[in-house]
Amino acid sequence: MWKRPWKMVEGFSIGAGLVIVGLLLQFSAGPIAWSNLSYPVNIIILACYLLAMALVFALRNKVYSFKFLSSYASAVPALAYAVALTAIMGLTRQMPDGHQAADPLGLTRMLSFWPFVLVYIWVSVIVAQATIAKAVRFKWRDVPFMLNHAGLLIVMLCATLGNADMKRLNMTIHKTSPEWRATDEAGKKVELPLAIQLKDFQIYEYPPKLMLVDGKTGDPIPKDKPITVVVDSSFTTGNLHGWTVKLNKRIEEAAPLMTRDTTNYLPWHSSGAMIALNITATSPDGKITKTGWVTCGSYHFPYQVLSLDGKISIAMPEREPQRYISRVELMTQAGLHAFADIEVNHPLSVEGWKVYQLSYDTSMGRWSETSVLELVKDPWLPYVYVGLGMMMLGAVFMFLSLQRRKETKE
Repeated sequence: MWKRPWKMVEGFSIGAGLVIVGLLLQFSAGPIAWSNLSYPVNIIILACYLLAMALVFALRNKVYSFKFLSSYASAVPALAYAVALTAIMGLTRQMPDGHQAADPLGLTRMLSFWPFVLVYIWVSVIVAQATIAKAVRFKWRDVPFMLNHAGLLIVMLCATLGNADMKRLNMTIHKTSPEWRATDEAGKKVELPLAIQLKDFQIYEYPPKLMLVDGKTGDPIPKDKPITVVVDSSFTTGNLHGWTVKLNKRIEEAAPLMTRDTTNYLPWHSSGAMIALNITATSPDGKITKTGWVTCGSYHFPYQVLSLDGKISIAMPEREPQRYISRVELMTQAGLHAFADIEVNHPLSVEGWKVYQLSYDTSMGRWSETSVLELVKDPWLPYVYVGLGMMMLGAVFMFLSLQRRKETKE
């Protein structure tokens, strides 16, 4: 071992050494604090890295360990360690930095786990040396190889170093006034160069459901897998665990009208309105028939159930949101003034920020007067996309090259 030429045994030994050194750093210095590597520190690190890669390549014929980095005996073990650590990352629930539930070893925060980072630096050095070698002896047939490797290197470097500059904030906006302050992951208030005011909030809900519940405990029946029936626009009758349910009347926005003996529901198009269903339920043997109203309630009115035989009742669980939209007014220090809609999976892009719909006041439901947004800014993300595009382009060129060679042989 360690006799020239070095083979994969030495490569795996180098990987084991990096893991051991990483564990020692993990236990002595703690996980990597990426927040300390924000701009301009990450730019300096990137410049030093590129200079070091150039020096390693220039001295590869004088320093054997540098030359070894360009060999398959180094690349295969590096990829093996990287795949193993990535698999651990995929099988372990990852927590954000500083999360109390994170384990002391660091496996739940792999991006800050020293062995993980050191192994990926090793892989990046190998990729960098291979890319420089092809660039120095440039040939057109090597373009796919260069695109793949250069793209991978850009993705690795920018995704890692850019992590320190990423900002992820939460902002709660209201109808009453614009909001320009957000909260970071540590709970600290941050003032932004933009302000957002909620103009309107809309929820599109799935059709209501009916289910049987225990009249005393309120538990669904069956408790583990409750049986439900969906009351959509085409519903007239249905079967609920043997009970026949017939829809008599449906009011989309209703409010209760209570008297001494009964509760009736009337149309009411105002805050707190809820859907109300008047149904008739018949027992499986046909001996019991009950008619009455069922509602899911709202922040303003209580829910209503239909008691069947004193032991069980028909209830309407809280309706599930299908999609929700925040209609907002946006103002920035640069002079932008616009109106826009923000919903889940359809973020708003403004001056380098991505604004996502995160949540709302669930206690108010569809009548919520506040909306919770997530604002994300990642200045390195465009470069990551460039790297991914290069890798995809390289794959296309490689496929075309293989097809051309196949046709030439035939």
